[in-house]
Amino acid sequence: GKMAPTTKKKPEKTIPGLVDLVFSWSLKDVLNKDLYNSFVVYSILKIYVRKMALTTTTRKKTEKKIPPGLIDFVFSWSLGDVLNKDLYKDKVMEIPETFLSIDHYMKSFITPLIEETHADLLSNITTVSRAPALEVLDVRESKYFKPPKSLYYDILVNRAMEGKKVERKYKPMNGDLIAVSDVLPRRIDDLNRPKISYLIGIINDIKDEDSYRIHIQSSKPISFQKQDNDKGEKGDKLFVVYLSNLTTNLRIWAALNPNMENANLNIIMTVLKSNPITDEVDCSLCSSSESKTNALSNSSAIIQSFGLDGAQQEAVLSCIATKECVHRNTVKLIWGPPGTGKTKTVASLLYVLLKMKCRTLTCAPTNIAVLGVTKRLMQHVRDGLEFDTYGLGDIILFGNAKRMNIDDHEDLFDVFLNTHVRILACCLSPIHGWRSAIESMLYFLKSPMKQYREYLREEERNSTKQLRKKVVIKNLQKNKKKASKDKRSFKRKNNFTSNGEVNKANFVEASEEEAIVWTFEEFVIKRFKWIQNHLTYCLTSLYTHLPTSFLPLEVAKEMIRLF
Repeated sequence: GKMAPTTKKKPEKTIPGLVDLVFSWSLKDVLNKDLYNSFVVYSILKIYVRKMALTTTTRKKTEKKIPPGLIDFVFSWSLGDVLNKDLYKDKVMEIPETFLSIDHYMKSFITPLIEETHADLLSNITTVSRAPALEVLDVRESKYFKPPKSLYYDILVNRAMEGKKVERKYKPMNGDLIAVSDVLPRRIDDLNRPKISYLIGIINDIKDEDSYRIHIQSSKPISFQKQDNDKGEKGDKLFVVYLSNLTTNLRIWAALNPNMENANLNIIMTVLKSNPITDEVDCSLCSSSESKTNALSNSSAIIQSFGLDGAQQEAVLSCIATKECVHRNTVKLIWGPPGTGKTKTVASLLYVLLKMKCRTLTCAPTNIAVLGVTKRLMQHVRDGLEFDTYGLGDIILFGNAKRMNIDDHEDLFDVFLNTHVRILACCLSPIHGWRSAIESMLYFLKSPMKQYREYLREEERNSTKQLRKKVVIKNLQKNKKKASKDKRSFKRKNNFTSNGEVNKANFVEASEEEAIVWTFEEFVIKRFKWIQNHLTYCLTSLYTHLPTSFLPLEVAKEMIRLF
């Protein structure tokens, strides 16, 4: 075989560098000041056109059509669509009992979610005359504003609506669906006026609930002329009106449209491949293991005092047995009509898992359900605490404090995430925390007399300041009384004089009382008690709010023993 002739490749054309350009200039070129006047413009345009052509080609190759999201559907509805209760009547199919694939499973819930969002909006829009609202002071395009779809605006609102009813006061929150209107709506038609046809938006960024500025994505462009007193321009009237909150529905939408490449779908796969016959059979690899037997025995002993019936106990023990199996993913369904004790059963299961030191996540579709389970669990936990409040740090309730109305649930304060964080931040602070409290106590016990002298010097400085302040206030009071004295009767004058003498005596007495400082003995007792109380607060807070994995029981016992 002859060797095939090699074809000579043409050298690739390279773009000249700066040095190449400099070397190409003749002396005449160098002396020509207009050499690049037109050439530079031409070169820049040429480079720009090449770059744009390359970008367009790359975009065409990589750009994929993004399917519409939940907000796109909501924005696409006209007011007539919103008021049409049968809009999705023929579009929502019955959710099947079995599914062909994960994609089939996910898509089966998408249309029902859209329909549920529509129904919620319809329900709220019929009561728009009572809906919370705020007046708009200014509207500006956000830096993310990119029409025709990304219509993002920064809106300045007036928190104090003068002359308006208090019940319409509105505190915007992330995820709020709002209507934008040129009048404060008294009926549904006010949302669809000639100047502003039905226009809605969603609040997507509000860092502070008391802020006057909100960031929204709008369904249509917003036209607004701000009031200008200098030019005498009255400006436009505009209001934002609360319709609904889409936060939960948007989270569900995100769960139904996951990134399949990164999503952990093991549990979903287990559910979809569920076989009632084979699922009832215990795992052959661990059905007779010693750990499983011990776990069931201990769990049975724990739940004896919970007042569960036979079916409820069986449900708890079945879940515990499943937890002990590490060879497969398993899903258990505890079901029953209202009042059959599902919450009680779940709370009992959670307590057993807590005693087994098993990390567990409990989710519910509503805040009320989450609070209900937590309250039940806390009843068991508080009844079972052996060492004061040690162990509460293993339980974390998290969510939106205002939506949960957490202030109305005092029994849950100690397990609420915000409480854990706030108290631990205080106790672990290098300035005011437990270390500082111990150092203060040691310093106090070593040199009480030195601190007492410091206290006396501080009191002397404070007394001087207070005395100056009192004298100024007293003089002002005297001048005021003297001015009003001439307008009163003689009898009134006499009364005023005697009252003035009493006031003067009281002032002197108060000054003398304030001038009294503690003796050394009083200082030692009061100072010691103050440091002791602060140290007690820090230590009790630490063993209450720290997880037991960070604070061993023996250490907690020593901390409790101190008090």
